[in-house]
Formats: sequence, structure tokens, C-alpha cells
Amino acid sequence: MPIYEETYRSWHGQLVAVPRTWWVIAKTGVRLLWKKWMIILLMAAFGSLIGHGIYIYFVTRGLEQTGVGQIMSEFRINPGFFEGFIQRHWLMLIIVLLLAGAGIIANDRKFKALTIYFSKPVSFWDYTLGKFCVLGFYGCLVTLVPALLLFLFRVLLATDASYLKQYYWIPFSITGYSLLIILTLGSVLLAISASARGTRSAAILFFGLLYFPDLLRQILSRIPEVGLIALNADLQQVSSLLFELERPFRFSVVWAFVALLLVVILSFFLLRAKVKPTEVVR
Repeated sequence: MPIYEETYRSWHGQLVAVPRTWWVIAKTGVRLLWKKWMIILLMAAFGSLIGHGIYIYFVTRGLEQTGVGQIMSEFRINPGFFEGFIQRHWLMLIIVLLLAGAGIIANDRKFKALTIYFSKPVSFWDYTLGKFCVLGFYGCLVTLVPALLLFLFRVLLATDASYLKQYYWIPFSITGYSLLIILTLGSVLLAISASARGTRSAAILFFGLLYFPDLLRQILSRIPEVGLIALNADLQQVSSLLFELERPFRFSVVWAFVALLLVVILSFFLLRAKVKPTEVVR
């Protein structure tokens, strides 16, 4: 009998994924992106928060105590105010997501880092969720967190609980709309980053996918259904339902939601096809 069969025993067990490995990937990604340029962008987002907060203060405490408040009734702090606040952060959100996520998977594929990831007990879900959490963290700092703080500031300025009783549902709308934006754009960006050859090509593809369909929608404005191909238009249409506002476009809200759902599903399948766990020889 060969000596190696007498001395060594082969292991016939199975590798079990370490729980919360996605958290390690997410935490590391957030820390690596916490750089000067990202801090400046986040400061700009919170600068916008301060400006809107000052506006709320004057409308609530100053104008409403004088006759001027009656003239400026269209500037009331209503659900449309908070929906508009998130919309005004659209371009800033796109820039933050591009800087954070354009190369988040493209660079791993370029430098053969996927082999290192999947040589450890890391599954596809761990890897994908960890990368998505990086985008979600910075996306929430631009949309969800400032909008919720703005609503809290408005509630604290109120002299009674009437405003909170009337608009208690706004935080849920803010949360739902912000998470829907991040889920849709984050999924698309991860799929593009996994498919592109580099950071620059991923950024160009993502930017084109967002703005070219929207340009086509404006050109073919006489055909309302064309707006379904534009992510921004679909998100605005769904937001009008969440914030109980007038529909900005003429196509159905249901079809807008279905279009967003299809985009997320297609992005997942593309991501699944491009990010494959590597078989490691033991």
C-alpha cells in the first residue's frame, strides 16, 4: 500500500459559507470609497439639506405668522416638497453612484480578483449583496437620510401635532421612493459594471442608458407609452403614487412599476451570467 494512503487522510467534507461575509465586503468597500471627493459630494448633499431647512424655517415660523404666508400658499411644505427635494438630488445621486459603482465589479474582473473572492467561502449572494450595500450606503446618504431629516425638522418646528397627524405617512413614502431608486439604479449599475471592460466604459454605458431613453421620450412625447423605456420617467410616475401627487406622465403607474421590476430582474440575470464563482482545485 502506498505510504501516502497510510499517513494522510483525504477530507470528504463540504465547505460551509461563513455567515455575514457580505458584511465584510460591504464594510471594506465603504471604507475604501470614503475619500476626499466622496466627502465633498456628500457635503454638497447636506448643504442642500441646510438650504431647504432654512426655507422650511422661514415658511413655517416667519411667513405663516404674517400675511405673506397667505400669498405663498403654493410653497407650503407638503408631500410634493419632499418628493421634489429627492428629485433635485437626482444628478448628484447619479454622480455618487458612478464614482462608487462604475468600477465596483469591472475592476475585480479586470484584475482577476473574482478568483480571490470565490476561493474563500464566499457565495454569489455574499459578493453581490456586499457590493450592492456599498452603493446603497452612499445612495441613502444623498436621498433617504437628508429627506428624513428634513421631515423631522419640519415636525419639530410645528407648534402642535396637526402637521404630523396630517402627513404621518410621508416618511414611509420617502423611504419607499428612495429605496426604489437605489434598488433600480444600483441593480443596473452592478450589471453594467460586471459586463463592461473597465470603469470608464461602465460609466459611459450607465449614463447613456439613463439619458438616451429620456431624450427619446421627449422627442416622441406624442406617444405616452414611449416614456416606459426611461427609468427616470418610470420612477417619477411611481413617486407620484407614493406621495399622492398628480401624475407627471400619461402612461399607467402600474406599467411603470412593472417596467422597473423587469429592469431589476434583467439586471440580476445579467449579473448572474457575468459573475460566476470560480472552481478552486484542492
